[in-house]
Amino acid sequence: MTQPTPSLGRIVLIGVDPLFNNGADVAPAIITRVWNDACVNVRVLVDGHSAPDWRTSVYLLADRAAYDEHHGAPSVKAYWPPRV
Repeated sequence: MTQPTPSLGRIVLIGVDPLFNNGADVAPAIITRVWNDACVNVRVLVDGHSAPDWRTSVYLLADRAAYDEHHGAPSVKAYWPPRV
């Protein structure tokens, strides 16, 4: 499977603290800046009362398996959601 090309407005999933996201360890994030195919800036949309969070220079991975295998803090890596 080839990884999608990142572009403004696309949705990815990013690691978040479950305490601020109604128990879930990932949240959707909107791409706000594309640096290259593997690095983006995003606005994180958590399921809670906190304001949307900005994340910069987020490493973009192909899927949840690659995300889980990648050595790096959950807050600086994201992955494409599965197609349904």
